[in-house]
Amino acid sequence: MTSIAELLTSEYSSKPNGQFRRTCPVCSGQRKGSHKSERVLSLKIEWPDIKWMCHHCGERGGASLRKELPATTNVVKFTPPPPSQLDKRVADFLHERGIGKEAQAGVISATRYIRSAGGDTLCVGFPYHDGSDQPYAIKWRGVKEKGFTQDGAATTFYGIEKVTIGEPIIIFEGELDVLSGREAGLRNCISAPNGAPMKVSEGAIDPSEDRKFAYVWAANDILEQTNKVIIACDRDGPGVALAEELARRIGKAQCWQVEWPDDCKDANDVLLKHGKAALANAIDEATPWPIAGLYAAEHYFSKVDDLYANGEGRGNSTGYDCVDELFTIKPGMLHVVTGIPSMGKSEFVDQLMFNLARQYDWKSVVCSFENPPAMHITKLLEKAIGKPFHKGPTPRMTEEEMKMGLTWVNDHFVFMEQSDGTSASIDAVLDRATSAVRRIGCRCLVIDPYNYIDLPIGGRTSETNLISDMLTKVRNWAAAHDCAVFFVAHPAKLYRQNDGSYPAPKGYDISASASWFAKSDVGLTVHRNYDNDTVEIHAWKVRWKTLGKQGMTELKYDIVTGAYSEETGPEIWEDDSWASGY
Repeated sequence: MTSIAELLTSEYSSKPNGQFRRTCPVCSGQRKGSHKSERVLSLKIEWPDIKWMCHHCGERGGASLRKELPATTNVVKFTPPPPSQLDKRVADFLHERGIGKEAQAGVISATRYIRSAGGDTLCVGFPYHDGSDQPYAIKWRGVKEKGFTQDGAATTFYGIEKVTIGEPIIIFEGELDVLSGREAGLRNCISAPNGAPMKVSEGAIDPSEDRKFAYVWAANDILEQTNKVIIACDRDGPGVALAEELARRIGKAQCWQVEWPDDCKDANDVLLKHGKAALANAIDEATPWPIAGLYAAEHYFSKVDDLYANGEGRGNSTGYDCVDELFTIKPGMLHVVTGIPSMGKSEFVDQLMFNLARQYDWKSVVCSFENPPAMHITKLLEKAIGKPFHKGPTPRMTEEEMKMGLTWVNDHFVFMEQSDGTSASIDAVLDRATSAVRRIGCRCLVIDPYNYIDLPIGGRTSETNLISDMLTKVRNWAAAHDCAVFFVAHPAKLYRQNDGSYPAPKGYDISASASWFAKSDVGLTVHRNYDNDTVEIHAWKVRWKTLGKQGMTELKYDIVTGAYSEETGPEIWEDDSWASGY
């Protein structure tokens, strides 16, 4: 019989932090009439913990939502030899890399088939542990020829089981770098299980590599308990991309970066060429990740060189050429979206999220207070499939199309929900969004609309200052996690013009504070023009000229599917390429 803990952890494993209500698995089935459906069980999720209490029968308890790693049920059938039996050729190989006997503790040796070597070859093995003595996976590296294979599947940081919680953590790119760090006397050294990404696009992780970062979320509890994570990856393109993605997921405010000597590409290079003290010194001299504070000009010289050689690129396309003329979307920016109620601003933001997912495989976390997640998903399905979800005068999507679309939506969107109907603080929203970045690598956050956000009560601080402080937090979060934020805010009351129409509101028309204009990087208005059945997109602020310019363009809106299209006609997909892979 399934226990209440098993039932609830299974049902709520993908839910964000928050409070929820549901029927009680213990007593609801024994109640009579309409009482059977009363949601008497309260649940509270603070990842990775879930707690519950029934207000009827008193049932209460708690459990962890963190699923056991697959390796814990598929332990590698391999008994590591005693350290004294480490193959001398492997010990010599490590010694040649500057790694002495003490730092070699824990590594093993065996012969394994390495494809790149063309057959069986002697290997050094790096056991991956999940807290038990027996490794759940072993990663093998050829000694004579560089090549890799695995027993099991490494899904956690290498060395994470040896970390002292609360102390600074050093993340290297590979296992040999971890051993190099230990040789230099450094503590809390770990490395990524799959190294740097094979594919890098414009200095960022290629979308096809994005799913390989589950190990960051697996270490979430440990990472949250330290205020300093030193990222010490290789200085080549993939290493830089890996470092950027790690900092984005962990939070740049928590991260520090290492500069290797000019003649070295990684930690082992430093150990071999300059010695233990130089490696330890490079880690000691790590600098805060550049999101805030004061830095010498030389800190930015490499970026200035890149700007001179390549210029500042535009952001990602909105999906419409005419809109791209006004603004493009770049991670780390705050986009403020306003418009008169029922003019389509939420639908337009949904369209942008959908376009970013389809074009760039972006994932979005959605905090939409006025759209229950289930209803919100139906809107995204309509945009994806091009057919209405509900029955009506036009053919609706088939069940097969819906299921295919649901798989795609599930892979690209996560939803926040205030299931008790209350408002939320901006800190709570950003904390949940941080979890989404760590867990699945979200690139976009939508907060819709502002008036559901609680501002602190009491004190002498004006509402204007409170909104300014809130927007500062949001901008800092966007920069720290390299996410595009779309913040929807209603305008103050507008007055009809002489012809009876309402003017399109701008940044200074947003209710309660001029900070909406001042703090935004991109400011947008969505305004329906009933005279020609179009929707006007106004860009009233674009902070950086490389991203676009102020102006207005028009899009057509399909009331059946909620999709936007350019005046030249809607984009027709001849196949299901938007759902590639499913």
